[in-house]
Parts: sequence; structure tokens; C-alpha cells
Amino acid sequence: MPITGMKPRTALMGGTFDPPHLGHIHILHSVASLTPIERLVLIPANISNFKRDSHPASFEERVHMLSLLIEDYRAMYPADALSVEISRWEGERGGVSYTSETIRHFFDQAEDQGRVNFIIGDDILPTLDRWHDYDYLKDNVRFWCFTRDGMAVPPASALVMMIRNDAVDASSTAVRNGNRRMLSRSVREYIDERGLYRAK
Repeated sequence: MPITGMKPRTALMGGTFDPPHLGHIHILHSVASLTPIERLVLIPANISNFKRDSHPASFEERVHMLSLLIEDYRAMYPADALSVEISRWEGERGGVSYTSETIRHFFDQAEDQGRVNFIIGDDILPTLDRWHDYDYLKDNVRFWCFTRDGMAVPPASALVMMIRNDAVDASSTAVRNGNRRMLSRSVREYIDERGLYRAK
């Protein structure tokens, strides 16, 4: 638990969360059990820079699904002390979401020894140095990267903390293609009630 009078060690995690699934719950539990992070801020993208042509659920629907996912996470891992919250900043800002701009916005409140902690998966590493405004990111972000086999190689210029953990076979793409088994109970019920991700 955070020491009284000190801000909790915070990390940010972005994504489209279209929809959030059991793999995301596994990441939350991994952050709680494998890192010193005490507070995690989930930041759903308004429009992902890498998925501009996708047709996601609305921003409001994705925020609501994330809130349900957090409830399901709490039910599955009641002993976890990680504080988890959702930021609506990228949606309220509008336009294409760039991680560098989000880091700048949150820097003062999330800074940890001169850098902002940011959660990623090892699938990100091959293209990390091609992210928008990478020079700023490499100087101001501490990436916490979860990897299954430990074989992924981060860019030498970035500060990347590699964390070995088992992966969960779940993806938003598979859910959108009809695989409901990858969803937590509350998110699945919401998707079914709203008729989201049905084949056109």
C-alpha cells in the first residue's frame, strides 16, 4: 500500500478496448502481482492512430464496458490491492489519439522518478520506435512490457522493463468475430443486451 503522504506509483494503459476482454483482466492482475504499480489508469482511445479505419463501438460504450470489466476483475481477484480507474481524456479531447500527447497531459500527476509508467505487451515492441513523437516517449516513459516467452527485443533507446508472465488467449478481434468465451460475465451480458459486434 502507498505510504501515507506520498502519491501512489501510477501507470497508464491505453488501448481501443473494443471490447475489453479476459486478456485485459489478466493484465490488471499481472500489474497487481508482478510490478510495484499501485494505481492503474485505463485510457480508452478516441481514434487509435493505428486503427483509423476500424469501426469500434462508441467511446461511451467502450468506457461503460471498461467499468464492467473492472467490476469483474474485482470479483475474480478480490485480494489485489491495485487501484484501477478510467480516464475519459482522449475521448473528450477528440481526434486521433497519440500516446505522446496523453503522456504530456498526465505527466505531472503520474510522474515517477522523472518518467511516466506505461503498460504494453510485447507485440508492441517491433514498432515502438515508430510511434508518433518517439523521441519524447523514449526520454519520458518507462515502459512495462509483459511477455510470454521473453524473446521480444525492445529498442535500445527506450527504457523497457520486461516482465515474464503467462499470456491469456484472448483478443478483441476474435470477440468481434463472434468468440464470446473471451469475455467476462458482465461485459458479455452488456454486449448481448446492446447487440454489439453482430455480423452485418
